[in-house]
Amino acid sequence: MTTKTDEASKVDLAKNNAKTINEVNSNEDGTTAEQNQDTEYTVIINGEKIALTTDKFGASLVDKLEGHGLHIQKNGDIVVLSGSGGKGKGCGGRLLINTKGGQITKSGPIVVEATADSSSSTESGSSTSEGAANSQVAYSGYFSGDHEVEIQGTNYIKARDIVLDATDTLTLKANKVLVQTDEWVEEKGLEKRKVDNVEEEVTSQRTSEVKEDTSKQYDGRASQNVVGSGHINQRVKGDYALTVDGIADIQVMCADVKAPLITRMGNVGLKIGVNSHKGKNYGAILSASSFFEIGAGSGNLTLSTARGIHLDTQVFETNQGLNGRDTNAAGIGEIKIDAKDGFTVNAWKGDATIETDKTAGGKVKIKGKEGVEVEATTGDMTLEAKAGDIDMTATKIYLN
Repeated sequence: MTTKTDEASKVDLAKNNAKTINEVNSNEDGTTAEQNQDTEYTVIINGEKIALTTDKFGASLVDKLEGHGLHIQKNGDIVVLSGSGGKGKGCGGRLLINTKGGQITKSGPIVVEATADSSSSTESGSSTSEGAANSQVAYSGYFSGDHEVEIQGTNYIKARDIVLDATDTLTLKANKVLVQTDEWVEEKGLEKRKVDNVEEEVTSQRTSEVKEDTSKQYDGRASQNVVGSGHINQRVKGDYALTVDGIADIQVMCADVKAPLITRMGNVGLKIGVNSHKGKNYGAILSASSFFEIGAGSGNLTLSTARGIHLDTQVFETNQGLNGRDTNAAGIGEIKIDAKDGFTVNAWKGDATIETDKTAGGKVKIKGKEGVEVEATTGDMTLEAKAGDIDMTATKIYLN
Protein backbone atom coordinates (compact mmCIF):
# COMPACT_ATOMS: atom_id res chain seq x y z
CA MET A 1 0.00 0.00 0.00
CA THR A 2 1.36 3.37 -1.04
CA THR A 3 0.65 6.34 1.24
CA LYS A 4 0.54 10.01 0.36
CA THR A 5 3.79 10.48 2.23
CA ASP A 6 5.53 7.98 -0.05
CA GLU A 7 4.14 9.75 -3.11
CA ALA A 8 5.29 13.15 -1.87
CA SER A 9 8.85 11.86 -1.22
CA LYS A 10 9.24 10.77 -4.84
CA VAL A 11 8.27 14.15 -6.28
CA ASP A 12 11.14 16.37 -7.41
CA LEU A 13 11.70 19.60 -5.61
CA ALA A 14 10.92 22.82 -7.43
CA LYS A 15 14.62 23.68 -7.70
CA ASN A 16 15.39 20.31 -9.40
CA ASN A 17 12.45 20.44 -11.75
CA ALA A 18 13.65 21.81 -15.09
CA LYS A 19 10.08 22.21 -16.32
CA THR A 20 9.19 24.75 -13.65
CA ILE A 21 9.45 28.45 -14.34
CA ASN A 22 11.99 30.43 -12.34
CA GLU A 23 10.40 31.93 -9.24
CA VAL A 24 10.15 35.69 -9.17
CA ASN A 25 11.30 37.21 -5.88
CA SER A 26 8.65 39.63 -4.65
CA ASN A 27 9.87 39.98 -1.04
CA GLU A 28 11.07 43.33 0.20
CA ASP A 29 13.16 42.11 3.14
CA GLY A 30 16.43 41.99 1.16
CA THR A 31 16.49 38.20 0.61
CA THR A 32 17.29 36.68 -2.78
CA ALA A 33 15.16 34.31 -4.82
CA GLU A 34 17.56 31.41 -4.08
CA GLN A 35 17.25 32.04 -0.34
CA ASN A 36 13.50 31.96 -0.58
CA GLN A 37 13.53 28.74 -2.58
CA ASP A 38 15.75 27.08 -0.01
CA THR A 39 13.41 27.91 2.87
CA GLU A 40 12.44 24.82 4.83
CA TYR A 41 9.31 24.66 6.96
CA THR A 42 9.05 22.50 10.05
CA VAL A 43 5.60 21.52 11.21
CA ILE A 44 5.65 20.88 14.94
CA ILE A 45 1.91 20.65 15.53
CA ASN A 46 -0.46 19.86 12.71
CA GLY A 47 -3.92 19.54 14.13
CA GLU A 48 -7.27 19.61 12.39
CA LYS A 49 -7.76 23.38 13.01
CA ILE A 50 -4.39 24.74 14.18
CA ALA A 51 -0.76 24.35 13.15
CA LEU A 52 2.53 25.31 14.81
CA THR A 53 5.26 25.78 12.20
CA THR A 54 8.78 27.19 12.18
CA ASP A 55 11.06 28.42 9.42
CA LYS A 56 14.17 30.55 9.15
CA PHE A 57 12.05 33.70 9.67
CA GLY A 58 10.50 32.58 12.96
CA ALA A 59 7.59 30.57 14.31
CA SER A 60 3.82 30.78 13.77
CA LEU A 61 0.90 29.39 15.72
CA VAL A 62 -2.09 30.03 13.45
CA ASP A 63 -5.52 28.77 12.55
CA LYS A 64 -5.37 26.64 9.40
CA LEU A 65 -8.61 27.97 7.94
CA GLU A 66 -8.60 31.70 8.77
CA GLY A 67 -4.87 32.34 9.29
CA HIS A 68 -5.24 34.23 12.59
CA GLY A 69 -2.80 33.46 15.35
CA LEU A 70 0.59 34.36 16.81
CA HIS A 71 3.70 35.09 14.74
CA ILE A 72 7.15 35.44 16.32
CA GLN A 73 9.81 36.67 13.89
CA LYS A 74 13.58 36.50 14.24
CA ASN A 75 13.88 40.22 13.46
CA GLY A 76 12.08 40.97 16.75
CA ASP A 77 8.55 41.38 15.45
CA ILE A 78 5.69 39.77 17.33
CA VAL A 79 2.46 39.79 15.38
CA VAL A 80 -0.89 38.90 16.93
CA LEU A 81 -3.52 38.56 14.20
CA SER A 82 -7.21 38.08 14.93
CA GLY A 83 -9.64 36.71 12.37
CA SER A 84 -13.28 37.26 11.52
CA GLY A 85 -14.71 34.56 13.73
CA GLY A 86 -14.62 31.70 11.26
CA LYS A 87 -17.08 30.23 8.78
CA GLY A 88 -18.64 33.56 7.92
CA LYS A 89 -19.64 34.45 11.46
CA GLY A 90 -19.82 38.15 12.27
CA CYS A 91 -18.96 37.64 15.94
CA GLY A 92 -15.54 36.85 17.23
CA GLY A 93 -12.28 38.10 15.85
CA ARG A 94 -11.60 40.09 19.04
CA LEU A 95 -8.24 40.47 20.77
CA LEU A 96 -8.84 40.35 24.54
CA ILE A 97 -6.15 41.02 27.15
CA ASN A 98 -7.04 40.59 30.83
CA THR A 99 -4.26 41.17 33.32
CA LYS A 100 -5.49 41.27 36.91
CA GLY A 101 -2.14 42.54 38.14
CA GLY A 102 -2.00 45.40 35.64
CA GLN A 103 0.29 46.11 32.69
CA ILE A 104 3.62 47.81 32.15
CA THR A 105 4.21 48.61 28.49
CA LYS A 106 7.43 49.99 27.03
CA SER A 107 7.70 50.27 23.29
CA GLY A 108 8.75 52.39 20.38
CA PRO A 109 6.31 54.14 18.03
CA ILE A 110 2.76 52.77 18.09
CA VAL A 111 0.32 53.08 15.20
CA VAL A 112 -3.31 52.15 15.84
CA GLU A 113 -5.90 51.84 13.10
CA ALA A 114 -9.39 50.93 14.22
CA THR A 115 -12.44 50.62 11.96
CA ALA A 116 -15.99 50.55 13.28
CA ASP A 117 -18.13 47.56 12.33
CA SER A 118 -21.87 47.29 12.80
CA SER A 119 -21.56 43.51 13.29
CA SER A 120 -18.81 43.79 15.90
CA SER A 121 -19.28 41.72 19.05
CA THR A 122 -17.55 44.28 21.27
CA GLU A 123 -19.44 44.37 24.53
CA SER A 124 -17.15 46.17 26.99
CA GLY A 125 -15.90 49.74 26.97
CA SER A 126 -17.44 53.18 26.97
CA SER A 127 -19.52 54.39 24.03
CA THR A 128 -21.43 57.50 23.06
CA SER A 129 -23.15 58.54 19.84
CA GLU A 130 -23.39 62.26 20.65
CA GLY A 131 -22.08 64.32 17.73
CA ALA A 132 -20.63 61.29 15.98
CA ALA A 133 -21.00 60.40 12.33
CA ASN A 134 -22.69 57.15 13.30
CA SER A 135 -23.43 55.10 16.40
CA GLN A 136 -20.63 52.59 15.83
CA VAL A 137 -17.62 52.53 18.14
CA ALA A 138 -14.20 52.23 16.55
CA TYR A 139 -12.01 52.73 19.63
CA SER A 140 -13.22 52.68 23.21
CA GLY A 141 -11.86 52.32 26.72
CA TYR A 142 -13.24 52.03 30.22
CA PHE A 143 -11.25 53.03 33.29
CA SER A 144 -12.57 52.59 36.83
CA GLY A 145 -9.81 54.78 38.31
CA ASP A 146 -7.75 57.78 37.26
CA HIS A 147 -6.38 57.98 33.72
CA GLU A 148 -3.11 59.88 33.41
CA VAL A 149 -1.20 60.46 30.18
CA GLU A 150 2.10 62.34 30.07
CA ILE A 151 3.29 63.48 26.66
CA GLN A 152 6.62 65.24 26.17
CA GLY A 153 5.72 66.37 22.65
CA THR A 154 2.45 67.57 21.10
CA ASN A 155 -0.90 65.86 21.63
CA TYR A 156 -2.85 66.49 18.43
CA ILE A 157 -6.49 65.37 18.27
CA LYS A 158 -8.39 65.78 15.02
CA ALA A 159 -12.03 64.80 14.68
CA ARG A 160 -15.22 66.07 13.17
CA ASP A 161 -16.80 66.52 16.62
CA ILE A 162 -14.95 66.58 19.95
CA VAL A 163 -16.93 66.36 23.19
CA LEU A 164 -15.41 66.83 26.65
CA ASP A 165 -17.97 65.61 29.19
CA ALA A 166 -16.99 66.14 32.83
CA THR A 167 -19.65 65.27 35.40
CA ASP A 168 -17.86 67.32 38.06
CA THR A 169 -14.98 69.64 37.10
CA LEU A 170 -13.13 70.43 33.87
CA THR A 171 -9.77 72.12 34.45
CA LEU A 172 -7.50 73.69 31.82
CA LYS A 173 -3.95 74.60 32.86
CA ALA A 174 -1.53 76.24 30.44
CA ASN A 175 0.75 79.24 30.06
CA LYS A 176 -1.29 80.29 27.03
CA VAL A 177 -4.64 79.13 25.64
CA LEU A 178 -5.37 79.87 21.97
CA VAL A 179 -8.88 79.50 20.52
CA GLN A 180 -9.58 79.81 16.80
CA THR A 181 -13.19 79.26 15.80
CA ASP A 182 -15.85 80.69 13.48
CA GLU A 183 -18.55 80.51 16.15
CA TRP A 184 -18.34 80.39 19.97
CA VAL A 185 -21.48 79.48 21.92
CA GLU A 186 -21.59 79.43 25.74
CA GLU A 187 -24.39 78.27 28.05
CA LYS A 188 -23.39 78.74 31.69
CA GLY A 189 -25.16 79.12 34.99
CA LEU A 190 -22.53 81.21 36.81
CA GLU A 191 -19.29 82.75 35.57
CA LYS A 192 -16.55 84.09 37.84
CA ARG A 193 -13.42 85.65 36.39
CA LYS A 194 -10.34 87.20 37.94
CA VAL A 195 -8.30 88.92 35.25
CA ASP A 196 -5.36 91.33 35.50
CA ASN A 197 -5.78 92.97 32.08
CA VAL A 198 -8.34 92.55 29.30
CA GLU A 199 -7.74 93.56 25.68
CA GLU A 200 -10.62 93.09 23.26
CA GLU A 201 -10.96 93.99 19.58
CA VAL A 202 -14.36 93.60 17.92
CA THR A 203 -14.05 94.10 14.16
CA SER A 204 -17.76 94.05 13.33
CA GLN A 205 -20.53 94.39 15.94
CA ARG A 206 -21.07 93.59 19.59
CA THR A 207 -24.54 92.94 21.06
CA SER A 208 -25.19 92.35 24.76
CA GLU A 209 -28.55 91.55 26.38
CA VAL A 210 -28.53 91.52 30.18
CA LYS A 211 -31.10 92.03 32.92
CA GLU A 212 -28.71 93.86 35.22
CA ASP A 213 -25.19 95.16 34.60
CA THR A 214 -23.14 96.36 37.58
CA SER A 215 -19.58 97.66 37.43
CA LYS A 216 -17.69 98.28 40.70
CA GLN A 217 -14.39 100.17 40.94
CA TYR A 218 -13.24 100.65 44.53
CA ASP A 219 -9.72 101.77 43.71
CA GLY A 220 -9.42 105.57 43.80
CA ARG A 221 -7.12 105.40 40.77
CA ALA A 222 -9.61 103.39 38.71
CA SER A 223 -11.14 104.96 35.64
CA GLN A 224 -13.41 104.01 32.75
CA ASN A 225 -12.50 105.50 29.40
CA VAL A 226 -14.47 105.36 26.14
CA VAL A 227 -12.39 106.49 23.16
CA GLY A 228 -13.60 105.98 19.62
CA SER A 229 -14.38 107.62 16.31
CA GLY A 230 -17.92 106.25 16.14
CA HIS A 231 -21.15 107.12 17.96
CA ILE A 232 -22.66 106.32 21.35
CA ASN A 233 -26.43 105.77 21.39
CA GLN A 234 -28.26 104.97 24.64
CA ARG A 235 -31.97 104.27 24.86
CA VAL A 236 -33.29 103.82 28.40
CA LYS A 237 -36.85 102.55 28.90
CA GLY A 238 -36.82 103.35 32.62
CA ASP A 239 -35.31 106.15 34.71
CA TYR A 240 -31.75 107.41 34.38
CA ALA A 241 -29.84 108.36 37.56
CA LEU A 242 -26.30 109.79 37.49
CA THR A 243 -24.38 110.79 40.62
CA VAL A 244 -20.93 112.33 40.34
CA ASP A 245 -18.88 112.75 43.51
CA GLY A 246 -16.30 114.88 41.72
CA ILE A 247 -16.68 117.49 38.97
CA ALA A 248 -18.60 116.89 35.74
CA ASP A 249 -17.13 118.45 32.59
CA ILE A 250 -18.94 118.06 29.26
CA GLN A 251 -17.35 119.64 26.21
CA VAL A 252 -19.16 119.46 22.87
CA MET A 253 -16.69 120.14 20.03
CA CYS A 254 -19.29 120.15 17.18
CA ALA A 255 -16.81 118.66 14.70
CA ASP A 256 -18.01 117.20 11.40
CA VAL A 257 -18.09 113.39 11.52
CA LYS A 258 -18.66 110.74 8.90
CA ALA A 259 -22.13 109.15 8.80
CA PRO A 260 -23.54 111.31 11.64
CA LEU A 261 -26.02 109.80 14.07
CA ILE A 262 -27.84 113.10 14.81
CA THR A 263 -29.22 115.43 12.16
CA ARG A 264 -27.62 118.86 12.46
CA MET A 265 -29.86 121.88 13.21
CA GLY A 266 -27.98 124.99 12.14
CA ASN A 267 -25.32 125.89 14.69
CA VAL A 268 -26.92 123.95 17.55
CA GLY A 269 -24.24 121.93 19.35
CA LEU A 270 -26.15 120.79 22.44
CA LYS A 271 -29.85 120.05 22.71
CA ILE A 272 -31.58 118.89 25.89
CA GLY A 273 -35.33 118.45 25.86
CA VAL A 274 -37.99 117.23 28.26
CA ASN A 275 -41.00 116.20 26.19
CA SER A 276 -44.61 115.62 27.10
CA HIS A 277 -45.91 112.09 27.56
CA LYS A 278 -49.49 110.83 27.41
CA GLY A 279 -50.91 114.36 27.38
CA LYS A 280 -48.92 115.49 30.42
CA ASN A 281 -46.26 118.19 30.32
CA TYR A 282 -43.11 117.84 32.37
CA GLY A 283 -40.47 120.40 33.31
CA ALA A 284 -36.78 120.48 34.13
CA ILE A 285 -34.92 121.80 37.18
CA LEU A 286 -31.29 122.98 37.08
CA SER A 287 -30.01 123.87 40.53
CA ALA A 288 -26.65 124.89 41.97
CA SER A 289 -25.84 125.41 45.65
CA SER A 290 -23.42 128.27 44.95
CA PHE A 291 -23.95 130.04 41.62
CA PHE A 292 -25.27 129.31 38.16
CA GLU A 293 -23.70 130.86 35.05
CA ILE A 294 -24.95 130.78 31.45
CA GLY A 295 -22.75 132.25 28.73
CA ALA A 296 -23.54 132.60 25.04
CA GLY A 297 -20.18 133.92 23.81
CA SER A 298 -20.72 136.21 20.81
CA GLY A 299 -24.29 135.05 20.25
CA ASN A 300 -27.62 135.77 21.90
CA LEU A 301 -29.17 134.29 25.01
CA THR A 302 -32.83 133.53 24.46
CA LEU A 303 -35.39 132.48 27.06
CA SER A 304 -38.66 131.49 25.42
CA THR A 305 -41.84 130.30 27.06
CA ALA A 306 -45.55 130.16 26.25
CA ARG A 307 -46.44 131.37 29.76
CA GLY A 308 -44.07 133.64 31.70
CA ILE A 309 -40.53 134.08 32.94
CA HIS A 310 -39.96 134.28 36.68
CA LEU A 311 -36.51 135.17 38.03
CA ASP A 312 -36.47 134.69 41.78
CA THR A 313 -33.66 135.13 44.31
CA GLN A 314 -35.84 134.12 47.26
CA VAL A 315 -36.87 130.66 48.32
CA PHE A 316 -40.23 130.12 46.66
CA GLU A 317 -41.89 126.89 45.72
CA THR A 318 -41.94 126.46 41.97
CA ASN A 319 -44.07 123.40 41.51
CA GLN A 320 -46.32 123.24 44.58
CA GLY A 321 -47.96 126.06 46.55
CA LEU A 322 -51.66 126.65 47.03
CA ASN A 323 -53.80 123.83 45.62
CA GLY A 324 -50.89 122.44 43.69
CA ARG A 325 -49.98 125.71 41.93
CA ASP A 326 -47.28 128.35 42.46
CA THR A 327 -49.01 131.44 43.76
CA ASN A 328 -45.92 133.62 43.13
CA ALA A 329 -45.28 132.44 39.58
CA ALA A 330 -45.35 134.78 36.59
CA GLY A 331 -48.49 135.02 34.55
CA ILE A 332 -48.89 134.36 30.89
CA GLY A 333 -46.73 136.77 28.92
CA GLU A 334 -45.24 138.26 32.11
CA ILE A 335 -41.61 138.59 33.16
CA LYS A 336 -41.36 138.71 36.92
CA ILE A 337 -38.18 139.35 38.89
CA ASP A 338 -38.17 138.87 42.65
CA ALA A 339 -34.97 139.97 44.39
CA LYS A 340 -34.57 139.31 48.10
CA ASP A 341 -31.84 141.88 48.81
CA GLY A 342 -31.64 144.08 45.72
CA PHE A 343 -32.12 144.44 42.01
CA THR A 344 -29.81 146.40 39.68
CA VAL A 345 -29.98 146.98 35.94
CA ASN A 346 -26.84 148.53 34.42
CA ALA A 347 -26.33 149.53 30.78
CA TRP A 348 -22.67 150.56 30.66
CA LYS A 349 -22.37 151.67 27.03
CA GLY A 350 -25.95 152.11 25.87
CA ASP A 351 -29.48 152.94 26.91
CA ALA A 352 -31.67 150.98 29.26
CA THR A 353 -35.20 151.03 27.87
CA ILE A 354 -38.40 149.83 29.48
CA GLU A 355 -41.32 150.07 27.09
CA THR A 356 -44.91 148.92 27.02
CA ASP A 357 -47.56 149.09 24.34
CA LYS A 358 -50.16 151.71 25.29
CA THR A 359 -52.75 150.34 22.90
CA ALA A 360 -52.83 147.18 24.99
CA GLY A 361 -53.22 149.14 28.20
CA GLY A 362 -49.70 148.59 29.40
CA LYS A 363 -48.09 150.92 31.93
CA VAL A 364 -44.63 151.22 33.41
CA LYS A 365 -44.86 151.11 37.20
CA ILE A 366 -41.99 151.59 39.61
CA LYS A 367 -42.84 150.91 43.22
CA GLY A 368 -40.62 151.06 46.27
CA LYS A 369 -41.76 150.17 49.75
CA GLU A 370 -39.10 152.38 51.35
CA GLY A 371 -39.01 154.88 48.50
CA VAL A 372 -38.08 155.32 44.84
CA GLU A 373 -34.88 157.05 43.80
CA VAL A 374 -34.13 158.08 40.20
CA GLU A 375 -30.67 159.59 39.69
CA ALA A 376 -28.74 160.84 36.68
CA THR A 377 -25.13 161.05 37.87
CA THR A 378 -23.48 162.85 34.87
CA GLY A 379 -26.22 163.87 32.49
CA ASP A 380 -29.67 165.36 32.29
CA MET A 381 -32.92 163.76 33.29
CA THR A 382 -35.90 164.20 31.06
CA LEU A 383 -39.48 163.45 31.95
CA GLU A 384 -41.78 163.63 28.97
CA ALA A 385 -45.37 162.63 28.39
CA LYS A 386 -45.98 163.21 24.70
CA ALA A 387 -49.67 162.43 24.66
CA GLY A 388 -50.62 162.70 28.32
CA ASP A 389 -50.10 164.52 31.58
CA ILE A 390 -47.48 164.21 34.27
CA ASP A 391 -49.10 163.69 37.64
CA MET A 392 -47.00 164.01 40.78
CA THR A 393 -48.69 163.25 44.08
CA ALA A 394 -46.87 163.27 47.40
CA THR A 395 -47.13 164.59 50.91
CA LYS A 396 -44.41 167.12 50.14
CA ILE A 397 -42.70 167.96 46.88
CA TYR A 398 -39.17 169.40 47.08
CA LEU A 399 -37.70 171.14 44.06
CA ASN A 400 -34.07 172.27 44.22
